[in-house]
Amino acid sequence: MKYFCGNNADIKRFSGMEVCEKLSLEMWESERSEWLDCADFIQTALFLIDFDTELNMEGIFSFLENSIGHYAPNIIKAFRDIGDSKDADILSEICRLAPPDLIRGEFLSGDYNEYDVSAFDDIHELNGEVSEKIEILESQLYLNKGFDMWQLLYDYLDRRIDEL
Repeated sequence: MKYFCGNNADIKRFSGMEVCEKLSLEMWESERSEWLDCADFIQTALFLIDFDTELNMEGIFSFLENSIGHYAPNIIKAFRDIGDSKDADILSEICRLAPPDLIRGEFLSGDYNEYDVSAFDDIHELNGEVSEKIEILESQLYLNKGFDMWQLLYDYLDRRIDEL
């Protein structure tokens, strides 16, 4: 089983925190699509690290516009995997308001029958009301509330490693 971006490492010798540290250094050497070949709990860590990096560096609108937005379902699942349903629900609502694939003008995945096209203005930019809702939702994410999502991730990884 692949643990570290294509490597079959002896993962039992690492703690959850050490796994995250190792992944944060190695993950950029491979494409996101390759992460899907890793063990599911490693995918959880990879997608949360990537989301946190994007949110810290560029914010939620960049997330929606960049290629990481395509992996929103994986990130939402990752939040749920670690027991953080609040952030999963917030990100789900953000993506419902502005599906990342539509923001980039692509239709890569998903069923957008429920999508409200009035979220865009005449030049295909998010309208002000939707942008404001997204900003309010972003302000409720762990990063802006001082919630330690990382400890949940470390504990989740520790449990999964112990199960191996």
